[in-house]
Amino acid sequence: MSYQVLARKWRPQTFDAVVGQDAITRTLRNALASGRIAHAYLFAGPRGIGKTTTARLLARALLCLDRKGPEPCGKCAVCVEGQAGTLVDVIEIDGASNRGIEEIRTLRENVKYTPARGRFKVYIIDEVHQLTEAAFNALLKTLEEPPPHIVFVLATTDPRDIPPTVLSRVQRFDFRPIAPDALRDSLERILAAEQIPFDAGALPVIVRAAEGSLRDALSLLDTAIAYGNGKLEAETAAKLLGATAPVAVRTFVAAVIGHETGVALEAIDRAARDGEDLLAFARDVIELLRLTLVLKAAPNAKPAELTHSEGNELRKLGEAVSLDEILYALRALLEADALMRESPHPRVELEIATVRATRRPVPQALEDVLKRVDEAQREAAGAAGAGGRAEARRRSAARASAAGTVHAVDGGPDRAGEPLAGGRGGAARRDAARASARSRGTACASSERLAAARPGAVGRRRSRDGVGARGRRGHAEETDARRRADAGAAERGQRPRADRRAGRQQFPSRDARRRREQGSRHAGRSALGRWRRALQGRVRG
Repeated sequence: MSYQVLARKWRPQTFDAVVGQDAITRTLRNALASGRIAHAYLFAGPRGIGKTTTARLLARALLCLDRKGPEPCGKCAVCVEGQAGTLVDVIEIDGASNRGIEEIRTLRENVKYTPARGRFKVYIIDEVHQLTEAAFNALLKTLEEPPPHIVFVLATTDPRDIPPTVLSRVQRFDFRPIAPDALRDSLERILAAEQIPFDAGALPVIVRAAEGSLRDALSLLDTAIAYGNGKLEAETAAKLLGATAPVAVRTFVAAVIGHETGVALEAIDRAARDGEDLLAFARDVIELLRLTLVLKAAPNAKPAELTHSEGNELRKLGEAVSLDEILYALRALLEADALMRESPHPRVELEIATVRATRRPVPQALEDVLKRVDEAQREAAGAAGAGGRAEARRRSAARASAAGTVHAVDGGPDRAGEPLAGGRGGAARRDAARASARSRGTACASSERLAAARPGAVGRRRSRDGVGARGRRGHAEETDARRRADAGAAERGQRPRADRRAGRQQFPSRDARRRREQGSRHAGRSALGRWRRALQGRVRG
């Protein structure tokens, strides 16, 4: 017997064996158990996640003669032919190669015939979005009201290309990509059943490359086993898939986190020399940094992509740095991943991001910052206190000196309670005070003598002095006000008051000119009248 690939050999034969589509299989099983079978279904989703397999299981369950529940019996002639793919009442049509209106016309003619055995005839149209618009329009009537023995199952990877008129006539089921843990469990079960030795570190590489597709995972697994000569190893699987080995990715991430620029750049150089895809290398690094970030932010988290031992290693890796540093490195590599797709030098972009990540600024803890702020405040307060005390001593000394002078003039003691008469300085201050007192006494005496001789003179002089002082004060205030007005005018972009006055005199307004001319004419008429009257008087005389 010829070899059968794992993807075909391990195709699910029951609804329970379908991986990662529990909601859909449960709905179909309940519909089969209750007899609520629709006339048309639409299975939409990415490649390799079980759309066609589920459609075949539904067809077998509808055609099985000995079915007791929702699952086909798997023993009757219909089930045997269904497993072999030779069942006449299940017609599979490839929509990519049978997309014209002629094929749909043929289908409309064939649906009139009853099934060869059983109660239903099932049409499975794969990649139905490839049909032309005319073919969809020709199928609408049959799809809406088919014969009672016909069930349509449409499968597509792009439901957006299907007209809304078709979508409204079917029951739609959206298949989701299979979770990584479910993929890994399926691969482990298949490897154990096939008795193939495998390295547990190779499975995450295959799961990441499969991108949620079980068929892709099984195809990659088959290729890796053949490459490893019947064994599955992490290094051989990574080399086969063009990816970097998990150990090398973990070493690079550890170098980035540990600020080891040289080690990280050497890892990039080694990946480039080995012919590895640097974009895939960057994606693997980003994924590992993301997991490290998740485990750092939520230590109790259990990512599905990691085993228990791998999770502990990443937790230990993230203990040496803060959350902000991991965020900085992850952001730098995300930007590099976007730039590498468009740059003609992707290696340079990756190396720049690596240097940025390894030479990132180390954030200071909040407690250290607050401690430094407190110390700076204490130092500033101490300096201000010392300056205040020096200023107080200076002011006190000045007050003491002034008080000593007053006491010396009054003949009293100084600040310390000791007389100032002693010493050369005390004698000088005493002579200056006596001279000042004599001058004040002489001025007072002269004023009293003048008041006695001329009582009104002193009063007039005092009043005149007072008026003059007030006049001088008023003139000073007016001058200050004028200066402030000129300064404000200059700030507003206007000319000063004196300049405006000069301008008015040089360029008088129309009204001012009219008044001046009228005054001149009036003055002329008055002089002419006086001369006329004088002449008339002379003539009369």
